[in-house]
Amino acid sequence: MAHKYEQVAASIRESIARSLAPHDALASERELMAIHGVSRMTVRKAISVLVDEGRVYNVHGSGTYVGSADIFSKTPKLTSFTEDMISRGSVPSSRVLEVARIAAPDAVATALNLTPSDAVTQIRRLRLADDTPIALEEVFLPTTVLETESLNLGASLYEQLRLAGHEVYRAEQEIKAITLTREDSLLLEVAVGSAALSVTRVSSSRRGHLIEFARTTYRADRYTFQLAVTRDDK
Repeated sequence: MAHKYEQVAASIRESIARSLAPHDALASERELMAIHGVSRMTVRKAISVLVDEGRVYNVHGSGTYVGSADIFSKTPKLTSFTEDMISRGSVPSSRVLEVARIAAPDAVATALNLTPSDAVTQIRRLRLADDTPIALEEVFLPTTVLETESLNLGASLYEQLRLAGHEVYRAEQEIKAITLTREDSLLLEVAVGSAALSVTRVSSSRRGHLIEFARTTYRADRYTFQLAVTRDDK
């Protein structure tokens, strides 16, 4: 038997499919509690499930709204771009721009506890959803983790890391707003100088081994990040 929050989530999905359009407001938490005869916690858990699916999004101080197929929303869960797009019903693909074995750049060496003379594999890819450019990704992997020659550029990078015994378990990320260069604007098919979201990620395994340094640049008009935070009462 489904949990209460799953039943509430299923009911909201039906309402969205039946009568709501993208960016329409959902009923308030209080109204959903009354409609379904459940607690606020149950309603919030149901909404959280729908946010993870990309079906709805929250606006602080305003409410919850129906998601749009034009905007991909990323939650704090550690998932790959491929997993994100598939979970939202889109077809992910990549265009490889560059693959090289190089000496670790200073920032990469520092983040991954390497020396500047250590070799890393550099991969630059354009990431697409339903053939629409969404992000530019530059990944650096120590060759001790995955040799350049053993890469399968047509397969999931995270799956290859897992099979090599280096499953990505934890990541620290920094998100900031940037202005796109002319080259990146052309690749992402937006106006030159458009705003974008730059995400720098350092990933590690369950044992704490540093695996990956990545910089991903997302189109700001097609991608958002949603974070849930709580207040630590003292």
